[in-house]
Amino acid sequence: MQHPRPRHHLTPPTGRLNDPNGMHLDGDVLHVYYQHDPGFPGAPKRTGWGHATTSLTGEGRGVWHHLPDALYPDASYDRDGCYSGSAVVVDGRVRLFYTGNLKVEGQRLPTQNLVEVDHPDGPEGGFHHRSPSNPVIDGPAEGYTGHFRDPQITAEPESPGEWRMLLGAQREDGTGAVVRYSSTDLETWCFDGEIEFDTSQAMPGDSPDVIPGGYMWECPNLLTLQDSGTGERLDVLVLCPQGLEPVTVDGVTHYSSSDQCGYLVGRMRGTTFEVVRGFSELDHGHEFYAPQAVVTADGDRAVLVGWMGLPGQDDQPTLTDDWVHCLTVPRVLRLCDRRLYQELFLPPRDTEPDGTFGRTTTLRRQLGTTPAHLRVDTGPTSGVEILWEPGHLTVARGDDTRTMACPPGELTVLVDASTVELTAGDGAVACALRSFPEPASRPIS
Repeated sequence: MQHPRPRHHLTPPTGRLNDPNGMHLDGDVLHVYYQHDPGFPGAPKRTGWGHATTSLTGEGRGVWHHLPDALYPDASYDRDGCYSGSAVVVDGRVRLFYTGNLKVEGQRLPTQNLVEVDHPDGPEGGFHHRSPSNPVIDGPAEGYTGHFRDPQITAEPESPGEWRMLLGAQREDGTGAVVRYSSTDLETWCFDGEIEFDTSQAMPGDSPDVIPGGYMWECPNLLTLQDSGTGERLDVLVLCPQGLEPVTVDGVTHYSSSDQCGYLVGRMRGTTFEVVRGFSELDHGHEFYAPQAVVTADGDRAVLVGWMGLPGQDDQPTLTDDWVHCLTVPRVLRLCDRRLYQELFLPPRDTEPDGTFGRTTTLRRQLGTTPAHLRVDTGPTSGVEILWEPGHLTVARGDDTRTMACPPGELTVLVDASTVELTAGDGAVACALRSFPEPASRPIS
């Protein structure tokens, strides 16, 4: 049986897709690169970067346009993979940064590398040239292992003309960290040190830990947003700690997936992050990891895309169709009272469910003082259950049940073939998961 592809979630033409990379905006057009292993599963792993675009406005929003792959692992410093990274746009010129992966005698040798992009708005999606300065960072800093990756670059607001790079890292003692480098020309980078966390003024987040643990922190993102509730301009540090143990506190489940993603709110001062609100999970769903976000021109919002997958979990029904995994639809992030709220970019014509399988279906409901029960039906014995008891939302797929604290407000559910995404509490909580349907199923009941 061939499995229908989602209409509004980016899937690879063939092979394996994972982390979104190199995201940037060109007007209302969102460029998303992504980790792409086109020969998976029938050929040896050769991870490069795919490339696609979508419009964020008009009738074309949510329609993805594939462009030629941008990067292949064919340089001496990345022959075992062009791993994740980000984009910088300066005076209209796009530059990409990524981690080159090289394995020698069982040792991982990571490097950080620069790619110049010519004509990114052309029909080819740009011509991508590795810098002759590569690697711009040759290996991990002292005290860290070969798990040293995922460069994200932002301008340093306190030093005009200076750039800062954050990298996910693992210390030699096997614990996770984020480190910082700085540059004035985007080619020569100086190691500034590890990011330290000042929690003296921190209020708790939604998670049990003000600062999470874990054996590796991947995919850091640093966003500066205007808080619409407090009027402050604050930094949001998104990171992906690996190795957190599941825990239930007061009936609320935390760290349920094999790998986590969450955020801290505060102020970045050099290599110190002054935390004002502790760690909160960004998405409670069964498949969500390694997101990337780009701040909009007005500075009040950001657009985020995540990977609807998890490391090491590639055994999906679509393997028989020679592709696995997808990205979320774009989400708008806004900061209010030191909490992130998320809004899904929905298809242009939202429709109530009509019972016809294979259509993209959107459902909106207000959740208040009355309990509610919805089922996303993917077969006679399978589906996704969504349960509302005032103050708590539960999302269950089979035996994997997640309960989260959730305020009253609007529930939005988007079902797109095998993808289910929802936000609740007016966007205070979000969940993304895959549920592979059977042909005779009804999308929502």
